[in-house]
Amino acid sequence: MSEVANSLIDDLVDDLAPVRTLKPSGGMAVAAILMLAVSSSVAFFLGVRGDLAMGMAHQMFFLRSGVLLMLGIATAFAAANMARPGVGNLNRGWIWALVTAALFPLTAAIMSAINMPPVEALRPAEGLRCLTVSMMSALVIGGGLTTWLRQGAPTSPERAGWLVGIASGALGAAAYNIFCPFNDIYYIGLWFTLPVLVSAIVGRIIVPRLIRW
Repeated sequence: MSEVANSLIDDLVDDLAPVRTLKPSGGMAVAAILMLAVSSSVAFFLGVRGDLAMGMAHQMFFLRSGVLLMLGIATAFAAANMARPGVGNLNRGWIWALVTAALFPLTAAIMSAINMPPVEALRPAEGLRCLTVSMMSALVIGGGLTTWLRQGAPTSPERAGWLVGIASGALGAAAYNIFCPFNDIYYIGLWFTLPVLVSAIVGRIIVPRLIRW
């Protein structure tokens, strides 16, 4: 009986071939290339905000860019780490980046509770464009990250979906930030939070179905 079992095992092993382990740097390279592509597209089709073009960008531009990029990079790295089974679960740095990014909508909510801003301060027309362009950019980045993750073996597809969604939403909003001329906290707290939130939900729903073993 043992000889039959050993023969079956040998037959199975003979067909096996080594698989190259994915490195997180590969996923980060995909995200970086796509981020550069969507940022270039925003600059080409919409232009660059005036103060940035003159080399005198407002402080809020740098603060907003820094927070979005920090969140996008941290969550993209955590998602890329999940391509290797058992590794992605150890990465928690993205949580602190998310807490930091939450200061924008939290501050806007507190200020709104103290002194409700007029509808004009939220600039609905410009805000919808921000949401639309950011989500289009997020779709490109998220699609690339998801395609790359399919080559790996994420042990928690649901968590990977959240991370890919947050990363692509943050990076997509950062790409639109190159054009966006508005600096007030009410606008930022609403229209730069929505792309991250919507993208996170979409990522949680769609990505697990595409990367599940």
